[in-house]
Amino acid sequence: MKKTVYINLNGFAFHIEEDAYERLKQYLNKIEKSLSDPDEAKEIISDIEARIAELFRGSHPSAEEVITLNHVNEVIKTMGEPQDIIDEEDQDYNEPRENPRSEEMPYSKRLYRDPDSRVFGGVCSGLGAYFNIDPLVFRVVFLLAFILYGASLLPYVILWIVMPKAVTIKQKLEMKGPAGYEKWEQNLRNEYKDVSDRIKSSNTYQNVNKTFSESGDKLGYAFRKFIQIIGGGIGIVIMLVTIACIVGLVLAFTFGYTLFDFTNINSVYSSIPNYFVSGHELTFGTIAILLITTIPLLALFFLGFKLVFKFKMRGGVLALILILLWIGGWVMLAYTSAKVARFYSDKETTYSSSILENTRSEAIYFKANAGTMRPEYQEHLFDVNRLDVCVADEEIFVKGNPRIEIKHGPEFKVTIKKSARGENNFEARENCNMIEYFWLQKDSVIYIDPIFTLTEGAKIRDQKLQVVFTIPENYKIKVDDDLEWAVNSNFD
Repeated sequence: MKKTVYINLNGFAFHIEEDAYERLKQYLNKIEKSLSDPDEAKEIISDIEARIAELFRGSHPSAEEVITLNHVNEVIKTMGEPQDIIDEEDQDYNEPRENPRSEEMPYSKRLYRDPDSRVFGGVCSGLGAYFNIDPLVFRVVFLLAFILYGASLLPYVILWIVMPKAVTIKQKLEMKGPAGYEKWEQNLRNEYKDVSDRIKSSNTYQNVNKTFSESGDKLGYAFRKFIQIIGGGIGIVIMLVTIACIVGLVLAFTFGYTLFDFTNINSVYSSIPNYFVSGHELTFGTIAILLITTIPLLALFFLGFKLVFKFKMRGGVLALILILLWIGGWVMLAYTSAKVARFYSDKETTYSSSILENTRSEAIYFKANAGTMRPEYQEHLFDVNRLDVCVADEEIFVKGNPRIEIKHGPEFKVTIKKSARGENNFEARENCNMIEYFWLQKDSVIYIDPIFTLTEGAKIRDQKLQVVFTIPENYKIKVDDDLEWAVNSNFD
């Protein structure tokens, strides 16, 4: 149970709890003691009481409703409680008090919307107070920018949304910047004089202006909510996309599958890395790429999660671990790249020659091998140093375009030159031997392949092939149209 009392505030009777009454009385006494001029203090206190009565009547229309301590605290929060004033609990009201004019108030200048000098939302008047410039300057700038370029409306709306409105005395003092006690006292008088004037002389323009300002505030609130909804939607999209990417990467690099089947060759993708590396290089490279790609995706996922659920993440340790793992991924990738580069350190070249059979025909005909795979039956994936990685019949193979020369010479022979790289000379020579090339002579017709391939299990090591056919001068040379793109002819 609490005691209640009746008080008269600006001619209105209020039913108030005793502790709430003591809090209100303490608040008014604080303000009264902080004012230096007793005559003006009475007038200001009267205006303050009128404003408090107005707030009480707004929340308690009936005189029988009891005003509680919480209600008083809400009113004081709205009105603003002066800072650095003599504590009422420590001093007797009749004791002489020191003049606090020399003490500076601790307020620093901050940017607010000025509701008292506003035309629309108080943006220009707030900017004027912050920069100590006549608000008319900002109004003219916004107006001219809107008329000439139509570019001031959006910045004005954004400033209206992001700039808080100066409601309490403290906020209004912060809006106008640091000041000594005298300026604080004068601002206090002006503030409550404005309150008194608004109570005593409200007119149609002020009501319309207030309605417009409140509508703008509601519009700003609705706009912020709309942005939050849009942000939540974007967060959901980010979460779904990042999850799909992470799962797809893990499946692709560990099991050789993809989430979306565009080429119908998912079952053979997993064998592609075997053409470049093997053993622990392949394992290290896979782990490195997964770390480098998935950790940023995880960061995006947490960003989307934050946009959706609106919480502050305190994952400093987790973030540090992820950053270290990401850096470790780059280190592993650098190690793997250096190891792979060693596979190309040495180069070897091999030669082989075969004597062609003489024929009674006056001409030698060059035709494409009937078993050669045509480009229209293949799907090109990518190329490495003029070696094409392709797929056909759900199998991956590597092909290259040999340099084929046909020329007249003293001998009737074919010379094949193979070159490749390796970690050492022996491996480079072995890589040369893994180049497959077919040709066949049937009397006066020589069937040749326009491409060469690598044997099963071969690594891509910059393999190259040159084939030179030498035909005596007494033979004419005829090249089939299907081979003209692949043959470098040096004959008449």
